[in-house]
Amino acid sequence: MYDTIIIGAGPAGLTAAIYLIRKKVNLVLLTQQVGGQILDGPLIENYPGFGKITGPEWVAKVRAQTEKLGVEIKEGAEVKKINKIDNGPPAGPLRREASEAGFEVEGNGWEKIQGKTILIASGKRARKLNVPGEEELLGKGISTCVTCDGPLFKEKTVAVIGGGNSAISAALELEKYVEKVYILNLGETLVGEEVRIDQLKKSNKVEIVASAKTTEIIGDKLVEHLKYKDLKSNEEKEIAVSGIFVEIGWEPSTNYLEGFVELSPQKEIKIDTNNQTNVEGVFAAGDATTVKYKQAVIACGEGAKAALATWDYLSKLT
Repeated sequence: MYDTIIIGAGPAGLTAAIYLIRKKVNLVLLTQQVGGQILDGPLIENYPGFGKITGPEWVAKVRAQTEKLGVEIKEGAEVKKINKIDNGPPAGPLRREASEAGFEVEGNGWEKIQGKTILIASGKRARKLNVPGEEELLGKGISTCVTCDGPLFKEKTVAVIGGGNSAISAALELEKYVEKVYILNLGETLVGEEVRIDQLKKSNKVEIVASAKTTEIIGDKLVEHLKYKDLKSNEEKEIAVSGIFVEIGWEPSTNYLEGFVELSPQKEIKIDTNNQTNVEGVFAAGDATTVKYKQAVIACGEGAKAALATWDYLSKLT
């Protein structure tokens, strides 16, 4: 049995692993992909110590540090369910006295894993459009990662779906490679940093399509066209594109926690000031929680807090 099972390897999970392994905690880190959503960050300019760094570069540095310390990472692992076992702690109010904990994690990519404590840092995942053709063409022209897939569309026409900072950043990154970028915005105006919106307006490669609701994605083996409804005229229109980047926000990756820990109406994990959930021995950190601001540097800090709280809890176990 591990002392701690960490679920998720974004900024919060990686930081928690670094803190706990340095305290000689026997742990394992379960994740579908090391890095999480920060991998989609084409350029980070507000992380202390780095003037400019891409998301993948940042992840590579922190992963190398984590592995050098000896953290066991199981990548490609999808958690399906967490169960209390043995004399594991019952659910109850926050900040209860510690007692012997026991949990079993079920999922794809490993045998059942047991731990005395759980630290959840599963982050968020990209929202879907939920339109015909999306599931069939995902990975065949549809992407949620500009950094990963943008260069594949060199000198082609692509569309970015969304109207916030994520969509704006994606379009600015894509114009380095593509011939043309359409931004399909559900609203009438973009909502984001004015400096970046000004950059878009100066670009001769970017065309903003306002009041546009995507209705279908068409293609045989690869994306060929995108259909949308003009919300002002109610007309159905079509654009020929080779790639579509969905940038309509994120939702907490917490479906597997339904009925196990208390979630907010937004499906975020409720935690107290010590990063403890309503289940004794289960802690959480990062974008999957009710912490107000969702930033990489904040997730790292929350990961450190959750790790220290987990260490305190383990220290009280007999």
